[in-house]
Amino acid sequence: MAAKGRRHRWLRPLGLLAVVLGLSVGQPFVLIAIPFGLLSFLQPGERAFPMVLGALVLGFALAGHESGGLWYLERGWAIIVAGWFAALTLARPARPFLPRALLAVGGGTVWTGALLLVLDGWEHVEWMVRDRVEASAAATMEFSRALGAGTDAAALGEAVERTAAMQVTVFPALVALSTLAALGVAWWLHVKLSGGSDQGLAKLKNLRFADGLIWLFIAGLGLVLVMGWTEGWGRVGSNLILFVGALYALRGAAVLLFLSGGVGWIGGILIALATVFAAPVMFAGALMVGLGDTWLDLRTAATTARDGDGNQDS
Repeated sequence: MAAKGRRHRWLRPLGLLAVVLGLSVGQPFVLIAIPFGLLSFLQPGERAFPMVLGALVLGFALAGHESGGLWYLERGWAIIVAGWFAALTLARPARPFLPRALLAVGGGTVWTGALLLVLDGWEHVEWMVRDRVEASAAATMEFSRALGAGTDAAALGEAVERTAAMQVTVFPALVALSTLAALGVAWWLHVKLSGGSDQGLAKLKNLRFADGLIWLFIAGLGLVLVMGWTEGWGRVGSNLILFVGALYALRGAAVLLFLSGGVGWIGGILIALATVFAAPVMFAGALMVGLGDTWLDLRTAATTARDGDGNQDS
């Protein structure tokens, strides 16, 4: 049982790494390396190796430069969020990871948004992101042609174009989600290397966050219903829906995992297949459960009912 538990602990950072790789608009390595390096210097622990490794990854992340401003932007963003996370960690070391990470991403978003507003740089940032997304879409089409897409090339091209347009619209939410996941990977690595513990991240079934986030989701829905979802404040609403909705979908998955008592390898494979072939349905179902947990607290209710049944049996 202990070996099985250790294997499951490795799944937590691996799952977060998959999220970083899948959602990151920029370079995933930068999002992980900068907070890990900063934590290694500010909380080195008793071992010298984490500090040396932190210096190396920071050096790789910050070495060189590109002519495009996106190189500086993504590193600046990572430094701001890493600074927030490190400060919160030093101030409240006993506080769970997720509240610190959410505050760090929120604080980084406010700071970056304020800077872009003062410098009137939002349009330039959007242009740079659009350029990168379109370049990635073109590379995807080139790769598919090399594999011989055949008669499906036109349909694939339309799907890639729609996906690219969607990415450009909601890239702030994608950046926030990938950064949140990257902080999780960096924190797990830091705890593992500095203290030798593989429990830097809590079990998924115990995942919780402040119920007040529901109001951000509701605000996003209101903005989208009133102003659409692609322009102006409506676009702000669509990004709020995606970011907070993803968190609540994850919370819903945590509730289902808690109530089912865990998922074995076969169940995990079936869930992965269902996610691939019916992702919208799976996301919507988990989202509804997560939103409902805000008011019903399903895990506490299930635990209370279970304890009550146990007392009656005894």
